[in-house]
Amino acid sequence: MLKKYTIIVFILFNLICIKIYALNDTLKVDSTKIKLIEKFTVGRILLIGNDVTNDDVILREIKTKEGGKFKLEILENDVKRLYNLGLFNRIDVIPAPISDTSLNLVFEFEELFYFLPVPQGGIKEGSFKKIWGGLNFLWKNFRGMNETLNLSFGVGYEPFIYAGFKNPWIFGDSHLFYQFGVKYSRSYPRSTGISTDTTVRIFNKDDVPTYTLDNFQTDLRIGKYFGEYLSLSGILMYNSLSTSDYEPGKTLNVNGKDRFPTISADLTYDSRDYMKFATFGSYYNVNFSRIGLFSSVFDLNKFRVDLRKYVPIRISNDYSVTLSARFNTVLSFGGGEFPVYLRESIGYTDMIRGWDNYVLEGEDKVLGSLELRIPVVKPFYVKGKDHFIVKKMPVFKYLSYRYGLYATLFFDVGGVWAMKEQPVNTRFRNGFGAGLNFLLPLDFVFRTDLAFKKVRDIYKGQIIFSLDSSF
Repeated sequence: MLKKYTIIVFILFNLICIKIYALNDTLKVDSTKIKLIEKFTVGRILLIGNDVTNDDVILREIKTKEGGKFKLEILENDVKRLYNLGLFNRIDVIPAPISDTSLNLVFEFEELFYFLPVPQGGIKEGSFKKIWGGLNFLWKNFRGMNETLNLSFGVGYEPFIYAGFKNPWIFGDSHLFYQFGVKYSRSYPRSTGISTDTTVRIFNKDDVPTYTLDNFQTDLRIGKYFGEYLSLSGILMYNSLSTSDYEPGKTLNVNGKDRFPTISADLTYDSRDYMKFATFGSYYNVNFSRIGLFSSVFDLNKFRVDLRKYVPIRISNDYSVTLSARFNTVLSFGGGEFPVYLRESIGYTDMIRGWDNYVLEGEDKVLGSLELRIPVVKPFYVKGKDHFIVKKMPVFKYLSYRYGLYATLFFDVGGVWAMKEQPVNTRFRNGFGAGLNFLLPLDFVFRTDLAFKKVRDIYKGQIIFSLDSSF
């Protein structure tokens, strides 16, 4: 009888694990089954398939412990953390009962190719005229310790090249981390003249010409994790910017070259389930930057807050939508003038959908967004050998590829103001609409939005394309 009971429980466990963890999906087990399986104690945790990744890298992320009680919720969060390492293409968990009170957990991994040129690209400012593409050469699991060597470049609109190194975990339980990098980039900001700290600018992108700004940047970040999600870090950065087309406001120095260090403190809490397109969790970031340090030319400080929340709303036992919210603000203070590249703006990276053709520019800003994310095709994986495009490719056929489709309903609102203005006097703009988000392999999210704004009692619409999620 005991043997028969053990076999039944083993089959039940395997059905649950395949349904949940093979798809990296949300827990879907009714309360009676949870009570049954959570009576078990974890015997051993076994790892297979991690041929390159050191066992310590995996075990330090797993909160399920040998000798402890089996908890489905904890195990599900363990798997999500392991996915967010970016080391594994697929993770399956197989429980193996060894008695009527205990079980072993077998983690089976499909590792990514760790030294691989990953295509990257984007559509800036929602315009197909401003497409860029390139390759990101990553040695993601250097020495098998989740360290990353990175060489990245982009061509097309606003080209760049970057080299860096990151170690996300040093000194064991102290959990310190560090990273450093060197970057050269060319950007095309728009100049509306030197800032007087008393005016806010709004302009159509087509009405203000761009100019060329070259930036050489180096940075070093050292930080520490406190618990699972909270980290505190310090950043030292040096920028050397130059333009051959000097006008007042483009740079602060009349020779067209600005050089200055920046020191920052950064506090981050991040519990998102999937960083590229979250459907659960929170992201809170607070940053203070001192620009110029002891420079006589620069005397600027910036305080940034970025708060994001993702709340799943269950519609049925196996279907949920996600209400997402974001609040983002930047406050500037200090003396001196603001060059164009240090002003805050809405209309480039941060956007009020519906106002895509316009830029709001000042010294301070606030932006808020609400978005309802509705799964149309839930995320799923296709093995390379079954993929009609890559099944005959020698390397890519051994990977799995993630796909999904979400519909969205959204509302954006935001405004900018000058340092000497009162925020309560700011005129805020808003936009709303609906969109589709296609989750694609290699962490791409192709987004298309139909957005509207109201101008003089008339609703005007526009279609916006992007290769990234809105937040």
